[in-house]
Amino acid sequence: MEILTRRQEAKKAFLDLYAGITGFPIGLYELHEGRVQMLHADSRQADVEPHCQMIRSLPGGQALCDQDECERAQEAFDADAGGAGYEELRLCHAGLYNQTLQVKVNNVVRAVLSYGEMQIEGDEYRHNSLQRHAEVVRRLGLSDEQAERLRGLLLSAKTFSLEHLASLGTSLPKVKQWFYTLIDEEDRVQRSVEKVSHEIQTRLQAVIANAENLSVEMDTLPRDEACRRTDQLLYAALALDTVVQNLGEYLEDYRFRRQPLIPLLLEARNLYEAEARRRGIEIHITLHSDAPVLELSSHHLQLALNNLMHNAVKYSFRSGASRSRYIRISGRSDGRDYRLCFENYGVGILPEELSAGMIFEDGYQGKLTQGEYRTGSGKGLYFVKRVIERHHGRVQVESELMADQRDPEGQPHLNRFTLFLPYEQPKGETR
Repeated sequence: MEILTRRQEAKKAFLDLYAGITGFPIGLYELHEGRVQMLHADSRQADVEPHCQMIRSLPGGQALCDQDECERAQEAFDADAGGAGYEELRLCHAGLYNQTLQVKVNNVVRAVLSYGEMQIEGDEYRHNSLQRHAEVVRRLGLSDEQAERLRGLLLSAKTFSLEHLASLGTSLPKVKQWFYTLIDEEDRVQRSVEKVSHEIQTRLQAVIANAENLSVEMDTLPRDEACRRTDQLLYAALALDTVVQNLGEYLEDYRFRRQPLIPLLLEARNLYEAEARRRGIEIHITLHSDAPVLELSSHHLQLALNNLMHNAVKYSFRSGASRSRYIRISGRSDGRDYRLCFENYGVGILPEELSAGMIFEDGYQGKLTQGEYRTGSGKGLYFVKRVIERHHGRVQVESELMADQRDPEGQPHLNRFTLFLPYEQPKGETR
């Protein structure tokens, strides 16, 4: 509720500022549960037309104004104007003109702004204004005296040319776009925090439960079983550490030295083997060379491999009675590089996400994962790419649709993440 209150205050301040600078009454309209909700600038900050004040003071006038505003806003929400956004000069129900425009972020209409209460130069504009005046006189049942007074107020309203109106409106689209982009970013960060919090809570609960069980049963467990459970507890805690490491920039210096790759892969498998087993997924590691040795910064590469293993487990479909699911890690020499490949069978990645590199953006989560509550912050692959590039390597990603028919968990894809890691780092990197 605190965030919503702060946002409402910021929107109100924005409207008051614009009204104070331009003298235009301005309204902001948003959709909540399918209904238009209005927020207006403080009338003290704007030059509210006496014509509008009189309309609203008449019996039924305020209701007509509110209904008309909501209808014009709804039309703007519904208008499809492509990427440019909808912007149109519209007559209100009582004969004054207002400029109405969409607020779009990521091609989604987030709000509608309307400002004006004015006349526009030109005979055609004046004629249309007087026609609306006649209509509202009939709807409100005004006397001749009231109608004449209202007509005088209408004709004396502030008047602008289209050119002058265009010059006044140049700054508003930029400001409103910036304002809602900030709100959109805040929403994205909040969703990311909620997902990360859920994942940390879930994994921490598992660590606590395993520790409590081990504490109670330690005296009665055979030594081998006690060691196995202790290892599981350690790996669960290390898996939680991977989640925490992904939350921010990891600042420790890269320290490259020649060392075997296989212990890092085994460590990554150990971290997530229990989770994979619960999902009925087998993890296979097959390297053409039993002990490939590369120049690595082991701590950073370990975290990158942990993230790849975690994603492979998380986005794999489960095994069933007639289907076996697996994660396969394979490796072989490829010239000056060692080629390490992670394959899994499950949730896919769309071609446009691959071609645009969207999956490596900080906080991005794949479109095909939406609608499933698979936790995560969208930072794992962003971190992986940074680590591999710091190793002077590269990441190649493929996602192949395996069948048109749906698996019980969705359309099955074979996903392949391939790391190209040089055997040797450039001179000066190894320490």
